[in-house]
Order: sequence, then C-alpha cells, then structure tokens
Amino acid sequence: MTDGPLIVQSDKTVLLEVDHEQAGAARAAIAPFAELERAPEYVHTYRITPLALWNAR
Repeated sequence: MTDGPLIVQSDKTVLLEVDHEQAGAARAAIAPFAELERAPEYVHTYRITPLALWNAR
C-alpha cells in the first residue's frame, strides 16, 4: 500500500503527510504511542519510543 498518510521508517520514526485526506484519523491512531518531534508545514515527524509504547498499553 502506498497511498496512506503514514511512512514508518526502520529507526522508529513515523512521517505523517499533513495534506492527506486521512491524516486526521492517522494522527489520532498514532497519538497513544508516538511523540511529535517536528511539525514543519507538510510532513510531521513522530518518534516511537519504548516509554511511549509502555504508556500506550
């Protein structure tokens, strides 16, 4: 699948394409376990940390 709003990278970063029609739903879905690191205009960068995963349980 290549048409979604998220790109998950091997270093546990998640890129969210802000202008995608499903960006709001994707943001809500990753909020419990990913921390926002950078929020430039078009692509937001989130980090999945062990603590964030633990707290999302």
